[in-house]
Amino acid sequence: MKKFKILIMAAILIITGFLLYPTGVLSTPKNILFRALKPFSIVSNYTVDKVVTIFGNFANLNSLGKENQKLIKENLELQGQIAIIKEVQHENEILKKEIGFLNTKSDLKLMPANIVGRSISGYLKTIVIDRGEKDGIKQNQAIISQGFLVGTVRQVFPNSAEVILITDNNSLVPVVLQDSRGTGMLRGGFGGLTVEDIPLNIPIKKGEQVVTSGLGGDVPLGIMVGTVEDVISHEGEIFQKVTVKSPIQIYFLEFVFVASQ
Repeated sequence: MKKFKILIMAAILIITGFLLYPTGVLSTPKNILFRALKPFSIVSNYTVDKVVTIFGNFANLNSLGKENQKLIKENLELQGQIAIIKEVQHENEILKKEIGFLNTKSDLKLMPANIVGRSISGYLKTIVIDRGEKDGIKQNQAIISQGFLVGTVRQVFPNSAEVILITDNNSLVPVVLQDSRGTGMLRGGFGGLTVEDIPLNIPIKKGEQVVTSGLGGDVPLGIMVGTVEDVISHEGEIFQKVTVKSPIQIYFLEFVFVASQ
């Protein structure tokens, strides 16, 4: 019964409002009500706008995150492509230098080989190449790069071979000074390349070429080693000694040739 009375009163108010609205009598109460509710309306609108903005920002952040991931992936792929191109260019430069040497050394049989291992000691003395017994590699064969001697084969395995570099103190290769014709033994070491046991009566010239002499029969005749940098001789000694400079950066070799006659 109580609920029924409330509904009747609400209906009467609504009907009264419709009847009085055209007369303007309700304008004052309406204005008072709107003014009272205006702050709540502003707060409500502000809050809704903020919520919409926050959700919009979240959506933008999600979109930006996906775009950023895409750009990172594309950048990594591009870096990989650039790295490959640089490696190809580097290999082409090496091959150009090697081809220049091949064109002038038709009397030698040359087998290309990649370096697959290096000495783990503090001073680089040996390398390992990917050629071995199956390729006909033999002990003491000459190893060259860009036309210059860089080492000799020390030990041969079925699919690889260990090469002792000319910079090793234990490396000994018979050589000849090309202009003065002085002969001696090329040796490596911490002090660099030297040629020892050159007779005192030989007038050595700085800058003259040092090449392999072919003595012993293992290393072919005429492979370039470097140039005479300085002459070392002391009073009372029966032999001269010279330092030799090689144009090859032996510590950065990547590709070599095994030479045979």
